[in-house]
Amino acid sequence: MRLCFLDLQPRWNIRQQHISIPGDSQFNRAIFDAIPFPLFVVDDDVNIVSFNHAASLMLGDNPTIAFNTKGGEALHCIHSTGALGGCGASEACKTCLVRGSVGLSCRDQVVVRRPQRMQLVGPQGVRDIYLLITTSPLRGVDRTLVILMFQDIGELISTQGIVPVVCTVVKCATRRTDGQPWSST
Repeated sequence: MRLCFLDLQPRWNIRQQHISIPGDSQFNRAIFDAIPFPLFVVDDDVNIVSFNHAASLMLGDNPTIAFNTKGGEALHCIHSTGALGGCGASEACKTCLVRGSVGLSCRDQVVVRRPQRMQLVGPQGVRDIYLLITTSPLRGVDRTLVILMFQDIGELISTQGIVPVVCTVVKCATRRTDGQPWSST
């Protein structure tokens, strides 16, 4: 594997420098597992091909059974369990944000980022979580694959009404809190 760094020379001439990294697969795996967000590599039907360490924590006691399993089934989506045919077969699957984002990334080779409120059903009942779902096409592989990432944005959502918006203008700073007019600080 070769990494490419751009070196800006005087007069803005760009020169590429390449370095080799020994043990490419170990290095790539270490990077993949170091990302603190659940990452899945999925195909166009959301079958799980690979996942990082953070994602393995979402998959229960035996995460290896998730390989070649549809995402909704591996992640215990309530719609996949209620449909004959599992993940992708229910009426709700037609509007599933995860499935739609994966499909768009596969078809149009684009990055998709969408916030979504989801419900988790657990021993303490149902609770809402807020996720930023990101899909990105994985280029340079022999088949159509997508990286699927889940980021918890619940803290951002819960602080949305608390954090004041601050605007700094040349000589003065103004601040506004929700529902109140702008005032000088």
